[in-house]
Amino acid sequence: MNDNEKYLFDLNGYLVIENVLTPEEVALANEAIDHHQDLARVRPREQRLDGGSSALTGDHGRGQLGGMLNWEEPWCLPFREMLVHPTIVPYLNEILGKGFRMDHQMFLLSMTKGAEGFIFHGSSGPGFDPNQYYIFRDGRMHCGLTVATFQLTDVNPGDGGLIVIPGSHKSNFSCPQEMRRYEKYQEHVRQIVCKAGDVVIFTEAVTHGTLPWTADHPRRSILMRYTAGNLAYVPAYPVPEWANERQRAVMEPPYHTRLNRPVLEE
Repeated sequence: MNDNEKYLFDLNGYLVIENVLTPEEVALANEAIDHHQDLARVRPREQRLDGGSSALTGDHGRGQLGGMLNWEEPWCLPFREMLVHPTIVPYLNEILGKGFRMDHQMFLLSMTKGAEGFIFHGSSGPGFDPNQYYIFRDGRMHCGLTVATFQLTDVNPGDGGLIVIPGSHKSNFSCPQEMRRYEKYQEHVRQIVCKAGDVVIFTEAVTHGTLPWTADHPRRSILMRYTAGNLAYVPAYPVPEWANERQRAVMEPPYHTRLNRPVLEE
């Protein structure tokens, strides 16, 4: 993670890393998802995420699909590679510290044309969330829960999808309700534009949400949530037998690196 990237992440609360996956790797991941499409779930309307906002409403909910790390071979392989992808490890080492761990299970977030948005959320100001935070001390960043999103389809300007309020991870005041509903102050909101194969890393402390999907092609994003090695937001998962040494290192339960916690070198 170079100095420019550190500055931009500290400034905005997110970073887009381009071309992490090759076109061939993107195609394999999409093929695996197509092969398991019967397992996907569309969020029902009684669990809508738009918060009652007319700006975020849609015709239907977003799609979700999990369990890809445990799919049969070869379909699981592209996702197991993402788990400890060598390109993102240096970023997570810098943002979370060496010994970082996977906190939430990996899942696919998908949106087809007309899918609803998600009201803004995040853990920035005025309180302090000991699980989802951003602080800067002694020349380095310290983050709680942090998201790495592997993009499997393009997100063009105006398509919808992930939006953030840049810099809000350092805010000391509550986000105005009208802004959370995307009804006011839109000029301070940024849609994250990226290409298939890119990875978006952002701290859960930054205020973020989702705009309704307007493109003819679907949105497909693989979400993984990581945290520092001594923290846990959800109960730790058992380390699976299939995991190799690098994968096991990020699937260990939470404990301090002083206790010989395995770390991933760059």
